[in-house]
Amino acid sequence: MDALRRTFEQQLGAALPGVDITLERPRSGELGDLAFPCFRAAKQLGKNPVQLSQELAGSLHIEGATLVAAGPYLNLKLAPATRAAAILSALLAAPAEQPFGRQPANGKKVIVEYSSPNIAKLFTIGHLRSTMIGHALAQVHQFLGYEVTRLNHLGDWGTQFGTLLAAYTRWAQADNADLEADFEWAEPAPEKRRTPLFRLFQLYVRFHADEEQDPAMRDEARDWFKRLEAGDPEARRLWKWFRTISLKEFQRIYDRLGVSFDTLEQGEAFYEDQLVPTMQKLEDAGLLVAGDKGARIINLEDVGISTPCLVQKGDGTSIYATRDLVAALYRKQAYDFDRCLYVVGTDQVLHFQQIFAVLAKLDPWFQGRMLHTPFGMVKLPEGKMSTRKGNVIFLEDVLDEARDRVAAIIEEKNPDLQGREVVAEQLGMGAVVFFDAMNDRVKPITFTWDRVIALDGDTGPYVQYAHARILSVLRKAGGDWAAKAQCGAATGPVLPFAPTPLPADLGGLEAPEAQALLFELAGLPGAIATVVEGCMATPLARQLVSVARAFSGYYTNCPILAPDNSPAVRDARLALCVATARALRQGLYLMGIQAPEEM
Repeated sequence: MDALRRTFEQQLGAALPGVDITLERPRSGELGDLAFPCFRAAKQLGKNPVQLSQELAGSLHIEGATLVAAGPYLNLKLAPATRAAAILSALLAAPAEQPFGRQPANGKKVIVEYSSPNIAKLFTIGHLRSTMIGHALAQVHQFLGYEVTRLNHLGDWGTQFGTLLAAYTRWAQADNADLEADFEWAEPAPEKRRTPLFRLFQLYVRFHADEEQDPAMRDEARDWFKRLEAGDPEARRLWKWFRTISLKEFQRIYDRLGVSFDTLEQGEAFYEDQLVPTMQKLEDAGLLVAGDKGARIINLEDVGISTPCLVQKGDGTSIYATRDLVAALYRKQAYDFDRCLYVVGTDQVLHFQQIFAVLAKLDPWFQGRMLHTPFGMVKLPEGKMSTRKGNVIFLEDVLDEARDRVAAIIEEKNPDLQGREVVAEQLGMGAVVFFDAMNDRVKPITFTWDRVIALDGDTGPYVQYAHARILSVLRKAGGDWAAKAQCGAATGPVLPFAPTPLPADLGGLEAPEAQALLFELAGLPGAIATVVEGCMATPLARQLVSVARAFSGYYTNCPILAPDNSPAVRDARLALCVATARALRQGLYLMGIQAPEEM
């Protein structure tokens, strides 16, 4: 396909010198495989775009393809055999390290900051968005040739830890092991919640509930954080312990999600020793001015931001804006990046506008390199989730419920399935993660159990089922067909499939349903590239659904193992099955979803 695209672009460039040649993908294979919109070229040439399309269709020629004028578009439509050979070559015969759609290293360095939970708090369904959007962005950037650094900017510093320290010293006994037991004041927790981290969550919720009746408690929390920043031994001891038990729990969840980072040590606290030097840099640059009650701020009205950036509170303690500035300066020195993505919710849009504006004032190098990738928040039907109030849905509860629902279906329909516990986990995870990816990144999501863990419709399990069905067909075919859809262990975002020769005769793929499947497979590289362009996994998720749908039509209307098929037809159709299985498995893997071989 790449060679045909280049040929089309070259011929258009020769026929239209000086015109920007941008090709599009038609809505369906019936319209063509590539389309050139003639609007801009016609305007430059002083022609009608319909007339230009017709002229180009009559003057250009590409072997194995037909050029068709469709109104103001010039469509290139491949002959069935050409389309089959082009797609199957890319999916089957390419080297293992250069799969369909992958790009060679481009030398550009990208930082993806994602997940970034606050320590001493359990993961909620809201954490899923940042974690899995960021994971997909990191995977796809690396797949497309970028050098990627995956950072988890832990929320392990700030006033909230003053709250925890105050709550712990108020209500928990000095012996740390007491966090393992129920507090007298707490409602008994379910067995799965009898963990130290859940006890800290309960303390946090109780403190905020009580401070509504006793506002003086807020000063108590602020004082504890001031002691923490000042190096108070007891505050530091407890903070380190809170952090240790949090990281242990976080790692367990990340292992379950299949998510990893280059470091978990560069949270907010990592930059503590650089806070004072950074404040001095801001001072030396003439950016700091006095705010209310002794605070230090940076005015940004000259760049169109009316709200000043607060970088130091009146009591001398830092704020998360300060720590984000320090982190960016450190990352420039440590990574010399071309792009830094912050996968953080839409409620922080103003914050990042301020941070990026301050950085540009401090050092023009940052201009254009920083990008906030906001996502809509997960809400409950009754309103916004709030950790402070305790009205949250824990992520692990969602994953467990999805797994259990799948396990019940397997028990009913296929109780003899080998490894059914693993399959139930993979399908449950696929349902939850794919649901998030199918939703536009910037739009909020209202959480309902049936929507989030749905198994029917345009879902992860639907795509996973298509993969499992293909493997079933390949096993029935015998020989080494099933092995051709297998891959080695992945050490990065690329699944290493062994190159497989194409059948000599692809005549068995001339049916419209086979051609429709080939067309949808051809759309995967563009969908993967669009993940980077739009910083969301949605295009890839939707294209995978389109491929799964097209395979369903192909499976129904093109008998693959029919006894009356000739060996050539059988081999060609099985080869398309292998190619589709590989494409589905690789696409799901980029999103953090496994593809079961049996269901």
